[in-house]
Amino acid sequence: MLIGAATVARDANQTMKLIILGDIHGNLPALEVVLREARAEGADLVCHTGDLVGYAPFPTETVALIREARVPGVRGDVEESLATGADRRDHGAASAEERRFQDEAFAWTTKRLDPLTRSYLVDLPFQRVLEDAGRRIVIVHATPVDSATPLWEERDDDFFREMGEVADADILIFGHTHRPYHRVVDGRHFINAGSVGFPGSEDRRTGYVMVRANGHIDVQPRRFPYDTRRLLEASTARGFPAGAARYFQG
Repeated sequence: MLIGAATVARDANQTMKLIILGDIHGNLPALEVVLREARAEGADLVCHTGDLVGYAPFPTETVALIREARVPGVRGDVEESLATGADRRDHGAASAEERRFQDEAFAWTTKRLDPLTRSYLVDLPFQRVLEDAGRRIVIVHATPVDSATPLWEERDDDFFREMGEVADADILIFGHTHRPYHRVVDGRHFINAGSVGFPGSEDRRTGYVMVRANGHIDVQPRRFPYDTRRLLEASTARGFPAGAARYFQG
């Protein structure tokens, strides 16, 4: 498995395997599991879609592990807020209760980031571009326009066409909504990586998306159990905002 490369050079007849880690959000136990599984599965490249911290009690450790594993990625809306000093972020919370938890967790996180970790986060690039066998693969957090607008699967074809043209991508990879999907519009592939650390469904397991590209594009979400008890014990011990159990158990 190759981690940390910016270019995947492939012959058109060979298969490229790419593992995408969606929004990790400071969930170290989940990240440890997906990295272990990614190494076991093997890939040409592993990368992330941003939002490395924010909603779980291991922000510094999560960034340290991403750096140690040399996993490249992009800047999410959390990192944008850290860069601008914003108190609140645009998010897709389903309820006022979830928005309150997210805002409190973000505030808790910002107070505990050391200067080097914060600098690493705000210096992440807005996008990464890979070239593979004549295909242009663009990785962003939300859309190629900004890091906050959700690209929901239900959006109409015209919106997807616009995003594909802005990115000038054959394959556009992103996260932000925490819900994995694969949609094809006019031959362009749109792949949402979901979320490693804060899944947007009743299935609270962690996971990633595997992309295989040769003559066609095959997208396969993977799901894995992880140690949520460790996460919740750390939440209590570190004074993380109440309510974490609601979002990490299931």
